[in-house]
Amino acid sequence: MSAWAGSRAAPEGEGTMPARKVPRVAHLVSHPVQYYAPLYRELARREAIDLTVFFYSAATIAAYHDPGFGRTVRWDRELLDGYRARFCPSASRTPAGGGWRRRPNWDVVRAVSGGDFDAVWLHGYNHPTSLLAAAAARARGAALLIRDDQTLLHPRRWWRRAAKALVLRALFRRATGLYVGAQSRRHFAHYGIPAERLVAAPHCVDNDFFQSRAEALRPQRRALRQAFGVLDDAPVVLFSGKLIPKKQPLALLDAYARVRRERPCWLLMVGEGGERAGIEERVARHGLPGVRLAGFLNQSELPTAYAAADLLVLPSGWDETWGLVVNEALNFSLPVIVSDRVGCAEDLVRPGWNGFVVDHADVGALARAIGTLVAEPGARTMLGARGRTLVDGYSVERCADGIEAACRRAVAPSREAAA
Repeated sequence: MSAWAGSRAAPEGEGTMPARKVPRVAHLVSHPVQYYAPLYRELARREAIDLTVFFYSAATIAAYHDPGFGRTVRWDRELLDGYRARFCPSASRTPAGGGWRRRPNWDVVRAVSGGDFDAVWLHGYNHPTSLLAAAAARARGAALLIRDDQTLLHPRRWWRRAAKALVLRALFRRATGLYVGAQSRRHFAHYGIPAERLVAAPHCVDNDFFQSRAEALRPQRRALRQAFGVLDDAPVVLFSGKLIPKKQPLALLDAYARVRRERPCWLLMVGEGGERAGIEERVARHGLPGVRLAGFLNQSELPTAYAAADLLVLPSGWDETWGLVVNEALNFSLPVIVSDRVGCAEDLVRPGWNGFVVDHADVGALARAIGTLVAEPGARTMLGARGRTLVDGYSVERCADGIEAACRRAVAPSREAAA
């Protein structure tokens, strides 16, 4: 399979432009992701860089099995329109996602190394294709940029830390780090990227889309709540994500049960996954009222849950490197509660100002934070309004600004040397 998609498509084998005005950039990412398509479209619209996105896998552009959700998923928002994308033949045989055990996409490596690109921009590094493409970029003198959301929040065994340090210090040498937030910046710096080669490219969602949906759905709030089975005006606590152990939905259920004994409220859980059966069993065993399991909601449906809710909780216990549902909730003026293991906590949650950060292992602290917001409608309104202003700084446009500046700056030394 080999294809170009988007309004800036060009035929394979395109010759080198004699006088380039903008840097040619190859962006490598595992598969089309619904969160990243708006960013690629924004960069293509600006034409400040000549961007080609190489995907290792084509799996997510059609219906595919998502192991986290435990079901077949087909995204209902356009993933490829409006920018140049390339799928090499191996993409049709490669599953979605990363991981060190994946087979390298040798055709991607060859296309990038032979494509006369000024810069190679990797999304993450946990795929052998990424490491091989980075080596190819260096061999031919192209600049290397890496955008990643890894953090230092999650303890690992000493031998894993040592192996990671060895690989990353070599990979990051002379690379530019595009950090998505404070924890990401700390991670890059820890593994050797100096401050002068660190550029902010904040994690973002399509704020325009979510804010427009918030405005359109506001008059329908009562009907939306009823559609989810919420039968009165009591506050709705929202969880949105995969029902998997790392996100600790059972801990949230326990915290909600404590709050529900004291005050009327509802728990709306959006998503699917392996923990659903345990949630249903615990709800039935304890006769816990007010819990609604909405199942998987696609991108066009998801705003209805935010519009029906009064606060969002993301209680993850490990490996939650960011948490884009927090960005989404802030666009709906919702106060947010996250654990101290959620990567975006330092950036998007200011305790007592627009939400709360709690210990990931303390169900009592989680219950107290939920109880505070459930009990105080005025506080929910005030904190939600503050969060809505905060998320404006985490926009597709601002992220594109950082990537554009980093690409231009990274390729300048090589062009000066060539001159």
